Amino acid sequence: MKTTKWIKACLLLAAGAFISVQTFAQFKVVGYMPSWSGSVSAIQYSKLTHINYSFALPTSTGGLQAIENPSKLSSLVSSAHANGVKVLIAVGGWNNGNDGAFEALAANATYRTNFVNTMMSFVNQYGLDGVDIDWEYPDAGASANNYLLLMQQLSTALHNQGKLLTAAVVGTGGASILNGVFNVVDFLNLMAYDYNNYEHSTYNYASQSLSYWVGRGLPKAKAILGVPFYARPSWNSYATLLSQGASPNSDYFGSDYYNGIPTIKAKTNLAFDQGGGIMMWELSQDVNNANSLLSAIYQVKIDRGGGTNPQPGSVIQAESYSSMSGVQTEACTDEGGGSNVGYIETGDWMAYSSINFPTSGTYKVEYRVASQSTGGQLSLDLNSGSIVLGYLNVPATGGWQTWTTISHNVNVATAGTYSVGIYAQAGGWNINWFRITKVSTAAAATVAATNPKDVVFENKVAEKAPLLYPNPVATSLNLKGDFNQPGGIITIYDLNGKQVLNAKGGVSNISVDGLPSGTYLLVYTKGDKKVTQKFVKR
Repeated sequence: MKTTKWIKACLLLAAGAFISVQTFAQFKVVGYMPSWSGSVSAIQYSKLTHINYSFALPTSTGGLQAIENPSKLSSLVSSAHANGVKVLIAVGGWNNGNDGAFEALAANATYRTNFVNTMMSFVNQYGLDGVDIDWEYPDAGASANNYLLLMQQLSTALHNQGKLLTAAVVGTGGASILNGVFNVVDFLNLMAYDYNNYEHSTYNYASQSLSYWVGRGLPKAKAILGVPFYARPSWNSYATLLSQGASPNSDYFGSDYYNGIPTIKAKTNLAFDQGGGIMMWELSQDVNNANSLLSAIYQVKIDRGGGTNPQPGSVIQAESYSSMSGVQTEACTDEGGGSNVGYIETGDWMAYSSINFPTSGTYKVEYRVASQSTGGQLSLDLNSGSIVLGYLNVPATGGWQTWTTISHNVNVATAGTYSVGIYAQAGGWNINWFRITKVSTAAAATVAATNPKDVVFENKVAEKAPLLYPNPVATSLNLKGDFNQPGGIITIYDLNGKQVLNAKGGVSNISVDGLPSGTYLLVYTKGDKKVTQKFVKR
């Protein structure tokens, strides 16, 4: 549990976050937009999830230099938010190799605090969604340690307001980015380009970059593969190359090396398989026609279902939420390492957008959870809670890093792409991942025929026999005993495990007039108590 209670403006935060949550796919597409080039109106917003406005420059005492084109940033935020795209401010950049301001402010506790306060004010002033730190580059030793301290402090401030913290890092050889950074950032943008002056961004180097960072322990969902929209050694943009006669389907033009459409698509597929998204430097260098590199990325994303289709056995990392309220991430000792979501209190939530359920029917949902002593309860919902799929008790496992897998079967009535939410009905637990698997019709029917309650429940407790009458019932079902005690949840399922009605505990009757004739299960859940009784609707 949390040692300090966060101050939660839950109503405002949840309303604002859930309005846009459906637009953010788990597979991230991050574009840098420079202050000095490109038009806000020319951006293909529908093909992006995040835009990093480049650059704000720090001062040595933790302030910021005046930002270039502030009106452009304001216009970008308005346009991006209208299209469901998040905007972050990128701080730093190459800056002619001068990282002296970063070195100075990170080495001084007062200046670090100044910088964090400055960034929070800047984020709030422009209505930004977070900060991308582009310190090129901290050195090994004291500089690396100071970078970690800075990122930890900035992470706390940003995450307490539901904002993002990301960072741009080298493709390989980033030893000065200590592993502790992995736990405090939402993701890292891997600059898998500029490796040399000629073939600076090959497919092999992209593969090496992902292998390097994930191999060091960065969760795949946080590894965002960077691709160039320009050539080396000329530094010409992709748009300029095409205007000079280069082919969009090649990687060479004269003495220049770039990434054409086939390579961009191959790298995007690589990012799907080994990472959590793709990033590009930078948006103004693309073309807005059939040869667009961003469009090539988007086409792969469409072909791959956005990276969130719950194929059998697919795992969704808990920390890869597109929005949340009240939770934090922490280092995880479960198999596979990485991070888990913790500090979950009653009323906290995590949302995962653009998750596709290709067919209607029964899905098994598994959760990897831990709870030191109290356990808790979660619920699974679609589209900001408008559809509640089911509830599940989280058992006490004996430790915050003592993991077990729990599951329930839920019914999705209509196939489609949804925002999926995990809500803490009762807090006191951690979650590492969850997995959605389609249950075949035959398998669901077999389970239902063998023991209908197994379609709905796992981790069952002993049942009592409270009063449920009349039974059979035609219109109104009366409840006594445990069933009408306040503080619990009442859910009615058919024998296929489909949730058909739900209500809060404490009611004395439920109208079942609209249910078809048949046999149903009514379940009352409160804490670790679960009481089940069958009734017949005439």
